[in-house]
Order: sequence, then structure tokens, then C-alpha cells
Amino acid sequence: MPCDNIVCYYVPAYGNIGPEDLDPSLCTHLNYAFVRLDEKGNLYFGNEYLDITKGYYERTVALKERNPKLKVLLSVGDTDAAVFSKVAASHVTRRVLVNSTVDWLTRYSFDGLDVHWEKPAPDDAENFVNLLRDLREAFDSRGWLLSAAVYPNPSPGYDVVKISKFLHMINLMCYDFYGPWSSTTGQNSPLFASTLDTPYQRDNLNIAAALSQWLNAGAPKDKVNVGVPFYGRLFTLASPYAGVPFYRRLFTFISPIQHFLHAPIDQTKTSSLSYLEICKKYKNWTTAWDNEQKNHYKYTSTQWLGYDDEESIRYKARYVASQGVAGMMIWQISQDDVEGKCTRKQNLLKVINEELRERYVDPSTVYRSNIWARHPEITSQIIAFIIFLVLFMLLLNWDD
Repeated sequence: MPCDNIVCYYVPAYGNIGPEDLDPSLCTHLNYAFVRLDEKGNLYFGNEYLDITKGYYERTVALKERNPKLKVLLSVGDTDAAVFSKVAASHVTRRVLVNSTVDWLTRYSFDGLDVHWEKPAPDDAENFVNLLRDLREAFDSRGWLLSAAVYPNPSPGYDVVKISKFLHMINLMCYDFYGPWSSTTGQNSPLFASTLDTPYQRDNLNIAAALSQWLNAGAPKDKVNVGVPFYGRLFTLASPYAGVPFYRRLFTFISPIQHFLHAPIDQTKTSSLSYLEICKKYKNWTTAWDNEQKNHYKYTSTQWLGYDDEESIRYKARYVASQGVAGMMIWQISQDDVEGKCTRKQNLLKVINEELRERYVDPSTVYRSNIWARHPEITSQIIAFIIFLVLFMLLLNWDD
């Protein structure tokens, strides 16, 4: 059966994309990010100029006029984890938050709250459950929805079974698997593991592993939305030859051997780029497809860019459909080609709609079988080694 949910995070402050630029028929839920939280439990504006003066709250909620089935939630986040921890720890501050939330949702006509706590520590696990319980008790009589954005791996800060009881939706943030905190290049949101991964990377740093962990921990399939990014991450290599065997360095004129997965990086020189930026500005970079992880990457000189595009998003959507979960979540839709400057309007979001709403896909269709295409760097190693052997044999027989 088709997945039901397409949860779209919307950040008004990004890219000068107004609510009227969005097609609300492409989302089932739209999470407005963010309202913030203070230590006493009160909500306050993330950007009052945009939210109220420019009317983004009202204009975003008005999208329901174009799609009456759309649910618009307010996402509380962009707040230090220590603040969430302090508020959740006391029944007094939790009550302040509940009252503030009821007032906020009522005043601005939102359909619910999304809790974006990044992330609960092990000592917060029970308090997080209590926070969600208190919110849900206030929401049910008003018909409001309660969701949470959670890290891709269910760490001890999440009592998965208990939080699942109070949440209508669990949005897995299956991205930022690699970034400036990493020591090597890596895909921002790989679907599957790579044969170049360490055991830890294989078991944790990809969408399939993350989803499996949450389901095995007790998250109900009908509440889980798998998150995907509409942005990529750019890395600067520490050295184009770092970790490259000497024999491979001899054949750089044949293959770009320094641009491989898990190459050491300069952690001070990383950045994130939207899908639109990558589509418009990086067309001339060399592009490769990693058939194991189902992602493209680009490179030039000492830079390496892992990202999602139409093909990788389609693979992810097909995989999610094959797993029978509730749907997908997107961070965030302003980073798509909203205005059609490089592709069709809202291209990646339309791909997700095509795959989730139009057909069920058998899990076996998300794999490719061509062994030579599984990883271009491994193929280049084989070619370089063969050439090395041929040259070596020629040298041995030179006098003959």
C-alpha cells in the first residue's frame, strides 16, 4: 500500500521562499520551523519579524485553503538541548510549556506541535516521556497532533516504546551521517552501507540501518516517517593522496584516485549546500554514482561533495515504500528547486510524491546488480593494478 505521510519542514528564513511559492498538495503535513523555548517553559518567536510582521504564520496556515487535508504544525526547536532538559525535568516547567503551547496553537491556528529536541541525553529519557505525556493529554481533546524529530539511531535518551505511545508521528532525521565532526568524506544520507565502511559505519550510518534500529527498538511502523535531506555536504580533502597506495598514485592520469569514500578531510573546511545550489553551480564538476549507497557525489581538485538528487531520492522513496512505514519526512523543502530555476518546480518533492502516492514497490527493485558499477573507485583500483602489472611485465622482458 502507498505510504500516507509526506511531512515537509519549512524554514521561512531560508532562501526567500514564501508560503505562496509552495504547492501544498505535495505535503500531508507541514512543520513550520521554528518557535523557540526558554528555561521557564515559555515559547517565544524564532523570528518575530517574519512570523508576525511579514505574516508568515498566517500565510503558512492559509495554505490549508488550497489543500484542506493539509495539517500545519508548529515545530519547537533551534533551542539548546540543556533548555529542553531543564524544562522537561520539572512538572512545574512542563505545565508552563503545555499552557504556552495551548495558547500558541490556539492563537495562530496551528494543528499541532512538533518537538525538535536535539537530543535527549540518557538522563533525560524519563523526563522526555513525561513531557510528551503532558502535551498529549492537553492535545487529545482539541484534536491536535504531536510529533517529534529524533536522531537516526535510538540512543539511550529515547525510551522508544514509551515515547511511541504518546506521539502521533516519529520523524527520523536520517541525514548528517557525515559532516564537519567527521574525519573523512562520507555521504550525508546514504541509503545503504558501503563495502568501504567500518563495522560501526555499516551498522549505524545509513538509512536502512537507522530504520531497522528504530523498528527493532519498538517504534510502530504506522508512526515512523523516514527523513531525507534536500541538501548535501561539501568536504575539502586533507590531501588528495592521503591514504592512497603508491602504485595508485602512478596512474592519476587514468583515474581520479584521490576522490574516494572515506578519504581524510580538513575539518575546518566543510559546508552544506542546498539541492538548488548544487544543481545550478556545480554542473561542471565530475559526477560519480555510488551504486552501493545509492547516491551521487561530485569532485574537483581537492573537494568532494556528497548530495541527493532526483535519482537518489527516488531510490530512498522506493525503499521506504517497500518497508511499509508511515511515510517520509523532508528537511527542508525551501532547499528544493521551488521556483524551477534548474529543473521542474519542487522537483525532489514531486519525486517523493510519485513514488509514495502512486505505487507500491517491491524491495528487490531498489538494488542494482552490475558489480562493476557498485563503486567506481574500486573499479579504478583494479584497472590501475592491471596496467601496473602490464608495464612491469614489459620492463622484465625489455631485453628480449
